[in-house]
Amino acid sequence: MRPLKNLSEIAIIGAGLTGLCAARHAARLGRLVTLFESTGLYGGLVATIDEVDGLAAPGKLSGQALAIHVLDEARKAGVRVLESTIVKVDPGPKLTLTDQHGGAHHPEAVVIASGASLRKLGVPREEEFLGRGLSRCATCDGGFFRGQDVAVVGGGDGAVQEALILARTSRRVVMVCRSPLKAKREYVEKLAALENVSFIWDSEVTEILGEDGVRGIRLRNRKSGTSSTVECAGLFPFIGVTANTGFVPASLLGASGLVKTDSDLATTCPRVFAAGAARAGYGGNIVQAMAEGIGAAEAAARALAR
Repeated sequence: MRPLKNLSEIAIIGAGLTGLCAARHAARLGRLVTLFESTGLYGGLVATIDEVDGLAAPGKLSGQALAIHVLDEARKAGVRVLESTIVKVDPGPKLTLTDQHGGAHHPEAVVIASGASLRKLGVPREEEFLGRGLSRCATCDGGFFRGQDVAVVGGGDGAVQEALILARTSRRVVMVCRSPLKAKREYVEKLAALENVSFIWDSEVTEILGEDGVRGIRLRNRKSGTSSTVECAGLFPFIGVTANTGFVPASLLGASGLVKTDSDLATTCPRVFAAGAARAGYGGNIVQAMAEGIGAAEAAARALAR
């Protein structure tokens, strides 16, 4: 048995689906692995998906079930999981990760798999309404709006999936879109077949109405400049994501704020790798998220072997 000279040969930052796959695979390669997760939401945004699309798996599988399965497998493989936030990566002569308490960790290699967070509307009092009518997970909170009117903001896959879930129990779902829908045709066709879903085009939210909870939203038409009001009890914004890379040194980031890597998922710093939504060039689907996690783990293990 080798001595435990380093409890974290490979550190994985982020326990979204990419990070979970990276941690599990690195441990299966015989490496000592520590997985850092700041939010406790294992699976990241994937955990909010009602039904995973794109995996060759029998039957229906929720994002949460998939994340729990991979997390369990990672722990069985020996991954040490720490609910801790990494606030700084120092790629100096001695690779150093600093957590929110000032603690220093010195892995031999690191995989940045910190993912992304849903972009905010950027309107006054937005955070005040979170949990009081404003939600970013229809699977989690849709039942609270049974028989009521709700609004979904956005036109991509995430927004349309949220609307499909909410339409099962809500009286009416209003989709507020800045532009034509960009979701998969399959999702759009399902949405078009629902009688309780309507659309407001070329519009954006300028204000959330209500006191103790959401009572409606004020919109601005981007073409005409006119304002309108929509009454709703629930508001679900899905207008894209922002990469969680605030802790990454600027030297490793591109102009877009994403980590720059080569085809082997390696950064310009030896033994620092990146995968998933934090990485420039990521495709955005679940299959690629899992594959990049495994690929980054392979690359990190090869770097240590050298």
